[in-house]
Amino acid sequence: MPQQNLIPAPLMWVFLFFSLAVSVATRQLIWLMVVVSLLTLITNREAILSTPGMKKAAMLFACIALPGLISLLFSVNLDRGISAVFRFAAYALAAWVVLSVKIEKGDAKRIMSFLGILLVAWAVDGFVQLLTGVSLLGDPLVELGEEGAIVTGSLQLGYGATLAILSPFFLEALRRAGGMGVGVLSLPVYAAIVMSGHQSSAVLALIGLAGWTMLALRNKEVGAKRQVTGFVISAIIGLLLGVYLSVVTGQVSTLAEAPARYQSFLYQSQLWELSLQAFMDHWLTGVGMRGFGTYALATDASTIPGLAETWHSHLNILEVISETGLVGLIGYGLLLRWLWGYVQDERMHVAVAGLTALLGVFPLGTAVGMYSYIGGNLIFLTFTLLIALDRDCPQVTETSAP
Repeated sequence: MPQQNLIPAPLMWVFLFFSLAVSVATRQLIWLMVVVSLLTLITNREAILSTPGMKKAAMLFACIALPGLISLLFSVNLDRGISAVFRFAAYALAAWVVLSVKIEKGDAKRIMSFLGILLVAWAVDGFVQLLTGVSLLGDPLVELGEEGAIVTGSLQLGYGATLAILSPFFLEALRRAGGMGVGVLSLPVYAAIVMSGHQSSAVLALIGLAGWTMLALRNKEVGAKRQVTGFVISAIIGLLLGVYLSVVTGQVSTLAEAPARYQSFLYQSQLWELSLQAFMDHWLTGVGMRGFGTYALATDASTIPGLAETWHSHLNILEVISETGLVGLIGYGLLLRWLWGYVQDERMHVAVAGLTALLGVFPLGTAVGMYSYIGGNLIFLTFTLLIALDRDCPQVTETSAP
């Protein structure tokens, strides 16, 4: 079993998720974990191999990394492809560092609570940015001239998507806190998701809300149904509030005057068509992981202004089939089926973590690329936390609470 913790598990996990506010920080922390794991592998191979959960981590990340490796055979941008494949393969190695920290009794509840507080803080950060023009970490509001602005908080491009993906943790924190009054915290969180300007973020938030509601109602605790109903109503009001504020501030308008990195949202339908074309041209292995932008440049550069190699398909399922083909679709299907199995777990914390991990790779996600650094950061953290909770949370018995 994992050795005695050097730092409390809740503090470690909330720090790692907090680092998402500075995407490069999460990336650097993950690479630091890779280095630590490599050194340990050289000096004490058994310490890594004997850590419970490592095999599951390797298998989860392999569902993405192995199809990506095969896609390199016909990659249109080999450098970007190799980088992405190496990164997802390295996640399995980095997982040892976080899995070596055992989640003690009561830690799962604390982790959910801390992450819930973090999401509220990020929501407040978005409102501060909207009111003052600058987020708490100094990121300026994305202005659209006289038409309005898009709230990005300190998470920038991943703001709405990150809040939506992690929303089941937030809802579970509210449920564990108890009392109908805490449901009001849903208002700023769900309003901030809508104000991010990403339609898919609102869709993911609704799917997460529906999924968590299903899990919570399955729970046998007394009064759960009435409490859950209150949280759902508050969340829906929050979404409607976000729509209202977006209309008032002009955020649901043209993106034509936005910075170049936001321009791709103007051409989602064209990018979807190009993704299908890429799949038809390279149906077995795709155009290579993170190769879609290069393929699009060579195919349709004249009709999409500002098109760059960094652009992605803006739909996870299309990103998978266009960049890794039928091979990638098989791996993706296995991954979704595996994560769905966790969602059906009787342990509430494991089921909620499974739902969150599933949202991180959900087929309808569009705001950030699944194979991008932002998407990869979320995948690494949600997958490894899921494995840790599954390993350390006690199994449900007839006499134990859900």
